Amino acid sequence: MNTYTFDEIPDGLKCRFARKVTAEMEDAFRGISGDENPLHRDDLFAREGIPGGRFPGHVTFGMLTASLYSTLCGMYIPGKYSLIHSMELKFLQPVFTGDTLTVEGTVTDKQEGLKLLLVKARIVNQNGKCVSKADIKVMVLR
Repeated sequence: MNTYTFDEIPDGLKCRFARKVTAEMEDAFRGISGDENPLHRDDLFAREGIPGGRFPGHVTFGMLTASLYSTLCGMYIPGKYSLIHSMELKFLQPVFTGDTLTVEGTVTDKQEGLKLLLVKARIVNQNGKCVSKADIKVMVLR
């Protein structure tokens, strides 16, 4: 876990990490969220129950993948002194069990008065496809 204070963070600071999506992660998220939509648990439904049957299997919860933005801020930018203020998020591609996701973030601006960072972030799968992107405002508590 990083322990950057606001003054220690340079404009342009970049951090990245990778995480593999597992069935255990999906089960835990399902239990927490209560989302039982068959798109997120039933491979046959994802393949055949949707017009065009465009998915090879069930789709991982978008909000599960988005939770990795919390890890980006809470562990890396800035780390220990992070408090997410707001986030604008877009889902661009589906994610599936077994995908390896790389989360990348860059500090694009610092607002001195509120000790607020603006972080441009994205999540890319193992095939180099961007599956989501976010603009995150993060308060730095020190």
